[in-house]
Amino acid sequence: MGAFTSVEAERSVSVNTAGDANANLKFSSGNDFVTSNNWNQLTVDLGGPSNSEGGRGFNRNAASVIPEVFAITNQGEDDIELSIEYSGKGRVVSDVDNADLEWSEGVYFELADEENGTLAPGQYTTVDVAVVEQNGNSVSGGTLTINADQL
Repeated sequence: MGAFTSVEAERSVSVNTAGDANANLKFSSGNDFVTSNNWNQLTVDLGGPSNSEGGRGFNRNAASVIPEVFAITNQGEDDIELSIEYSGKGRVVSDVDNADLEWSEGVYFELADEENGTLAPGQYTTVDVAVVEQNGNSVSGGTLTINADQL
């Protein structure tokens, strides 16, 4: 029989966080549809403010493709496997350039320039988006989840 049957111990845990520009997984953009808040976290707003040319949104009854909405860079020390999930109307697809009115109304995302979903340290990929609108109404949004697993 051992010297004890159970142990309960408390230990402190320290977690360092950084804004999206300085984290191990960097999110960056120069796109008008993306803003950064006080914590340097990116927000994608596809119905965002009017642009400098007077544009106020996407065309009705159309499929609109927006390349390179934002970039994801591996700033860690190890290779990662990257994937994305979307929980709104639409989904993640392999090629938003094929978006057309045959697709269901919604927002579609693609990891561009993806080589088997793997990013080495210092490598990046971009996220392309397509918005398909069919009824003259606003397309509802959702949540985009970005997953990075160390290889």
